[in-house]
Amino acid sequence: MFKKIGLITGITAIGLSIAGGTNASAHTVKEGDTLWKLGQSYNVSYESIKKDNNLDGNMIRPGQQLNIPAVKGVSEDQLKASSEDKRLLASLVEAEAMGESFEGKAAVAAVVLNRVKADSFPDTIKGVIYDKGQFQPVMENKLKKPSPSSEKAVDKALSGYDNTNGSLFFYNKTTAVSRWLDTKPVNIVIGNHTFSK
Repeated sequence: MFKKIGLITGITAIGLSIAGGTNASAHTVKEGDTLWKLGQSYNVSYESIKKDNNLDGNMIRPGQQLNIPAVKGVSEDQLKASSEDKRLLASLVEAEAMGESFEGKAAVAAVVLNRVKADSFPDTIKGVIYDKGQFQPVMENKLKKPSPSSEKAVDKALSGYDNTNGSLFFYNKTTAVSRWLDTKPVNIVIGNHTFSK
Protein backbone atom coordinates (compact mmCIF):
# COMPACT_ATOMS: atom_id res chain seq x y z
CA MET A 1 0.00 0.00 0.00
CA PHE A 2 1.21 3.49 -0.72
CA LYS A 3 2.68 5.53 2.13
CA LYS A 4 0.52 8.34 0.96
CA ILE A 5 -1.54 9.15 -2.04
CA GLY A 6 -0.94 12.69 -3.03
CA LEU A 7 -0.28 14.40 -6.30
CA ILE A 8 -3.13 12.74 -8.12
CA THR A 9 -5.95 15.15 -7.65
CA GLY A 10 -8.81 13.25 -9.22
CA ILE A 11 -9.80 9.63 -9.08
CA THR A 12 -11.97 8.38 -11.91
CA ALA A 13 -13.81 5.31 -10.76
CA ILE A 14 -15.63 3.23 -13.36
CA GLY A 15 -18.13 0.77 -11.95
CA LEU A 16 -16.77 1.26 -8.47
CA SER A 17 -18.56 0.48 -5.28
CA ILE A 18 -16.82 2.61 -2.69
CA ALA A 19 -17.40 2.05 0.98
CA GLY A 20 -16.63 5.72 1.57
CA GLY A 21 -13.76 8.14 2.32
CA THR A 22 -10.46 6.48 3.00
CA ASN A 23 -12.04 3.17 4.05
CA ALA A 24 -11.52 -0.08 2.22
CA SER A 25 -13.71 -0.61 -0.84
CA ALA A 26 -15.38 -3.49 -2.62
CA HIS A 27 -15.39 -3.86 -6.36
CA THR A 28 -17.25 -6.17 -8.70
CA VAL A 29 -15.05 -6.82 -11.73
CA LYS A 30 -16.53 -5.56 -14.99
CA GLU A 31 -15.62 -6.53 -18.56
CA GLY A 32 -12.38 -4.76 -19.49
CA ASP A 33 -11.18 -4.28 -15.91
CA THR A 34 -7.56 -5.09 -15.14
CA LEU A 35 -5.71 -4.96 -11.84
CA TRP A 36 -3.66 -2.06 -13.15
CA LYS A 37 -6.76 -0.07 -14.19
CA LEU A 38 -8.37 -0.71 -10.80
CA GLY A 39 -5.20 0.43 -9.05
CA GLN A 40 -5.22 3.65 -11.08
CA SER A 41 -8.93 4.21 -10.37
CA TYR A 42 -8.62 3.67 -6.63
CA ASN A 43 -5.17 5.26 -6.38
CA VAL A 44 -3.55 2.16 -4.88
CA SER A 45 -0.94 -0.19 -6.30
CA TYR A 46 -2.21 -3.16 -8.25
CA GLU A 47 0.19 -5.27 -6.15
CA SER A 48 -1.71 -4.29 -3.00
CA ILE A 49 -4.99 -5.37 -4.63
CA LYS A 50 -3.40 -8.73 -5.49
CA LYS A 51 -2.11 -9.13 -1.95
CA ASP A 52 -5.42 -8.17 -0.31
CA ASN A 53 -7.23 -10.76 -2.44
CA ASN A 54 -4.58 -13.52 -2.27
CA LEU A 55 -4.22 -13.56 -6.05
CA ASP A 56 -1.29 -15.50 -7.50
CA GLY A 57 -1.48 -14.00 -10.99
CA ASN A 58 -2.85 -10.91 -12.71
CA MET A 59 -5.98 -12.52 -14.17
CA ILE A 60 -9.38 -11.33 -12.95
CA ARG A 61 -12.79 -12.20 -14.39
CA PRO A 62 -16.11 -10.35 -14.73
CA GLY A 63 -18.34 -10.84 -11.69
CA GLN A 64 -15.40 -11.52 -9.38
CA GLN A 65 -15.57 -9.67 -6.04
CA LEU A 66 -12.38 -7.87 -5.02
CA ASN A 67 -11.44 -6.09 -1.83
CA ILE A 68 -9.69 -2.80 -2.53
CA PRO A 69 -7.23 -1.75 0.20
CA ALA A 70 -7.87 1.45 2.09
CA VAL A 71 -6.08 4.54 0.87
CA LYS A 72 -4.41 6.64 3.53
CA GLY A 73 -5.83 10.12 3.72
CA VAL A 74 -3.64 13.16 3.25
CA SER A 75 -4.02 16.82 4.03
CA GLU A 76 -4.46 19.48 1.36
CA ASP A 77 -0.88 20.60 2.00
CA GLN A 78 0.41 17.14 1.15
CA LEU A 79 -1.47 17.21 -2.16
CA LYS A 80 0.43 20.28 -3.31
CA ALA A 81 4.01 20.42 -4.51
CA SER A 82 5.88 23.55 -3.47
CA SER A 83 7.37 25.79 -6.14
CA GLU A 84 10.80 24.54 -4.97
CA ASP A 85 9.65 20.90 -5.48
CA LYS A 86 8.33 21.73 -8.95
CA ARG A 87 11.53 23.48 -9.98
CA LEU A 88 13.70 20.64 -8.64
CA LEU A 89 11.60 18.04 -10.44
CA ALA A 90 11.66 20.06 -13.67
CA SER A 91 15.46 20.33 -13.36
CA LEU A 92 15.73 16.56 -13.05
CA VAL A 93 13.35 16.06 -15.98
CA GLU A 94 15.45 18.44 -18.11
CA ALA A 95 18.66 16.61 -17.21
CA GLU A 96 17.24 13.11 -17.70
CA ALA A 97 14.99 13.75 -20.71
CA MET A 98 16.55 16.64 -22.63
CA GLY A 99 15.91 15.90 -26.29
CA GLU A 100 12.95 13.62 -25.51
CA SER A 101 9.36 14.38 -26.51
CA PHE A 102 6.92 16.08 -24.15
CA GLU A 103 5.51 12.60 -23.42
CA GLY A 104 8.99 11.39 -22.54
CA LYS A 105 9.49 14.27 -20.14
CA ALA A 106 6.09 13.76 -18.50
CA ALA A 107 6.96 10.08 -18.08
CA VAL A 108 10.17 10.88 -16.18
CA ALA A 109 8.22 13.21 -13.88
CA ALA A 110 5.58 10.50 -13.37
CA VAL A 111 8.23 7.99 -12.25
CA VAL A 112 9.39 10.38 -9.53
CA LEU A 113 5.81 10.93 -8.35
CA ASN A 114 5.12 7.18 -8.43
CA ARG A 115 8.12 6.72 -6.16
CA VAL A 116 6.80 9.37 -3.76
CA LYS A 117 3.66 7.23 -3.38
CA ALA A 118 5.47 3.88 -3.12
CA ASP A 119 6.43 2.37 0.24
CA SER A 120 9.97 1.50 -0.83
CA PHE A 121 11.06 5.08 -1.63
CA PRO A 122 11.18 8.42 0.25
CA ASP A 123 7.81 10.16 0.55
CA THR A 124 8.75 13.59 -0.79
CA ILE A 125 9.81 14.79 -4.23
CA LYS A 126 13.10 16.11 -2.86
CA GLY A 127 13.69 12.87 -0.94
CA VAL A 128 13.12 10.76 -4.07
CA ILE A 129 15.35 12.93 -6.26
CA TYR A 130 18.22 12.97 -3.76
CA ASP A 131 17.79 9.30 -2.79
CA LYS A 132 21.37 7.98 -2.94
CA GLY A 133 22.46 6.41 -6.21
CA GLN A 134 19.14 6.79 -8.06
CA PHE A 135 19.61 9.48 -10.71
CA GLN A 136 22.84 9.97 -12.67
CA PRO A 137 22.49 13.78 -13.08
CA VAL A 138 22.12 14.12 -9.30
CA MET A 139 25.12 11.88 -8.62
CA GLU A 140 27.19 13.93 -11.08
CA ASN A 141 25.78 17.27 -9.86
CA LYS A 142 24.45 17.96 -13.37
CA LEU A 143 20.86 19.04 -12.84
CA LYS A 144 19.87 21.52 -15.54
CA LYS A 145 17.89 24.72 -15.72
CA PRO A 146 14.42 23.53 -16.70
CA SER A 147 12.98 24.39 -20.09
CA PRO A 148 9.34 25.51 -20.42
CA SER A 149 8.59 22.05 -21.85
CA SER A 150 10.00 20.31 -18.76
CA GLU A 151 8.04 22.65 -16.47
CA LYS A 152 4.82 21.88 -18.38
CA ALA A 153 5.58 18.14 -18.20
CA VAL A 154 5.95 18.40 -14.41
CA ASP A 155 2.64 20.28 -14.15
CA LYS A 156 0.93 17.59 -16.23
CA ALA A 157 2.36 14.80 -14.06
CA LEU A 158 1.35 16.66 -10.89
CA SER A 159 -2.21 16.84 -12.23
CA GLY A 160 -2.32 13.02 -12.14
CA TYR A 161 -1.12 12.17 -15.65
CA ASP A 162 0.92 8.95 -15.75
CA ASN A 163 1.75 7.53 -19.17
CA THR A 164 4.12 4.93 -17.66
CA ASN A 165 1.56 2.48 -16.27
CA GLY A 166 2.77 3.14 -12.73
CA SER A 167 6.48 2.67 -13.44
CA LEU A 168 9.05 3.17 -10.70
CA PHE A 169 12.16 2.96 -12.89
CA PHE A 170 13.37 4.21 -16.26
CA TYR A 171 16.61 3.86 -18.16
CA ASN A 172 18.21 4.44 -21.53
CA LYS A 173 19.33 1.04 -22.87
CA THR A 174 22.19 2.57 -24.82
CA THR A 175 23.71 4.53 -21.92
CA ALA A 176 22.69 2.60 -18.77
CA VAL A 177 25.64 1.09 -16.95
CA SER A 178 23.63 -1.23 -14.69
CA ARG A 179 22.10 -4.33 -16.25
CA TRP A 180 19.88 -4.92 -13.19
CA LEU A 181 17.08 -2.93 -14.79
CA ASP A 182 17.10 -5.29 -17.77
CA THR A 183 15.67 -7.94 -15.42
CA LYS A 184 12.57 -5.85 -14.64
CA PRO A 185 9.40 -6.35 -16.72
CA VAL A 186 9.00 -3.55 -19.27
CA ASN A 187 5.83 -1.45 -18.90
CA ILE A 188 6.38 0.85 -21.86
CA VAL A 189 9.10 2.39 -24.04
CA ILE A 190 8.84 6.14 -24.72
CA GLY A 191 11.55 7.61 -26.90
CA ASN A 192 14.94 6.39 -25.67
CA HIS A 193 13.69 5.43 -22.21
CA THR A 194 12.39 2.07 -21.05
CA PHE A 195 9.98 2.25 -18.11
CA SER A 196 9.46 -0.59 -15.65
CA LYS A 197 8.27 -1.47 -12.15
